[in-house]
Parts: sequence; C-alpha cells; structure tokens
Amino acid sequence: MRRTALHKLLVDRATAAGVSLVWGARVSAFDGAGARVNGEWVRCYWLIGADGQQSSVRRFAKLGRALRGPARFGFRRHYAVAPWSDLVEVHWGKRCQMVITPTGGEEICVSLFASDLHLRIDGALQEFPAVAERLRGAQPASTQAGAITSLGRARGVTRGTISLVGDASGTVDGIAGQGLSLAFQQAQALGEALGCGDLSHYESAHRRIMQNAARMTRLLLLMSASAAIRRKAMRLFAAHPAVFSNLVSVHAGQAAPDALGAAEILDLGWRVLCA
Repeated sequence: MRRTALHKLLVDRATAAGVSLVWGARVSAFDGAGARVNGEWVRCYWLIGADGQQSSVRRFAKLGRALRGPARFGFRRHYAVAPWSDLVEVHWGKRCQMVITPTGGEEICVSLFASDLHLRIDGALQEFPAVAERLRGAQPASTQAGAITSLGRARGVTRGTISLVGDASGTVDGIAGQGLSLAFQQAQALGEALGCGDLSHYESAHRRIMQNAARMTRLLLLMSASAAIRRKAMRLFAAHPAVFSNLVSVHAGQAAPDALGAAEILDLGWRVLCA
C-alpha cells in the first residue's frame, strides 16, 4: 500500500481517536462475538467487514456473493513527472479509458480501464498520443498494479451485529472514480447507525448511497461500449452544458438524491439518441 498524505491523515486521526491498528494481521476465524487475530481471540460487539471484493466477513455472515455485472480490468501506475494540470483528466479510446490524476507536486497516477485482460498501460498509450507525449522520458514511481473492476453489490450489508462497508458491500466500475468516496459515505452512515445501536438505519442509507453511483456507472459503461453513443453524448454535452453540469453535480453528491431518477434517465437517453 502506498503511504499517501491522505492515508497518513486517516491513520493519525484514527490513532488519536483511540483506535488500535494491527498491521499485517491474519484473521483466521469469526463468530458472532469476535474474531481470531494472529491466533488470539479478540472479543467484539460489532463486526465490520471492510475486507474488499472477496470479503471473508461477507461469506461468514452468509450475505451471499456479490451480484455483479460484466467485469472489466483496471491497472494503475505512478510516474515521477510534474502534473500538467490540477484537474483529473479522463481520456476515452476505442478499447479503453485512461484517467490521469495529479497525486503530488512531482507525481501523477495513470489508471487504465478496459475489457481486454491483456491490455496494459504501455500498450494503451498508443490510443492516447497526447498523454504518451507528456509521459515521454518519465520514470515509473511504482509498479503496475491491477484488479478486476465491476458494478456489483452484496445481497445485503447487515446481519445481526455484522455489517459490510466499502468494496465488501458493493462496487462500481473504476471509470466512475467513486470507490473511496462511496466508502467514506458508507463509513459515516455506519458510524451514525452504530451510535444509535440500529444497523437497519445503515441498510437503508447504504441503498441510497449506492443508487445514484450505480446509475451513473451504467451510463458511463454504455458510453464505453458504443462509440456512436459516446459521440452523441459528447455532442449533447457541448450543446447543452447545463445537462453536463447537472450530471457532474449528481455524481459528486452535490445534487438532491432523486435528481437522477428513472424519468430523468429516460429523458437523458432520448436526448442523447437525438443529438
């Protein structure tokens, strides 16, 4: 795990709040009142599974395998080069999408999302000559890491005193760029539910948090799957900037939760087809 400034801030805050962190621990068993950590039984009242897409806590709680749509593949690598923008750039190609994120004064992160398991960042750069030129001579600052990325969810996120958060509870395709954002929103909702001792509040909050994220992800995947739809969508956004602004507001959580309901999606789809 790369120790970013955000990671250090979160660790420092957790430590100051009295959280005991056990790095590299092996969890080998669970029950309704605790877990076996490095061979020792640790008692607990609440058990929270934040252990990723292949969550063992989810399996233990019998909350079912995550329900998934088609899987894609995501790869990322950091480069030691000064960012040329303070914005996150999303580049669309014929076979993939590439996201450029400034991560420091002299570093950027390049992420690739594609359906082709064998496509890697170096090969994909052929579709993005402007990005390739920016990276000419830049040295990698990390190894290239990859993972499966998909839109999916668990059958439930709570059972008894057990709850799921983050990728253990559901995922969106990496092109949505909302993984950490969703995890933080869920963590806040879970904290509030734990505070009042009722996980049913978290169940309903989690459903609301994931709803718009899933809708936006489906729209982005539709654009990814069809160059014709992508061109039409771009023409619509260029001709009607307010439509694009509204979508960004919904995506960033700045619009009302019901701002992208079924009627709005149908209207948007019709306008895209007519663009």
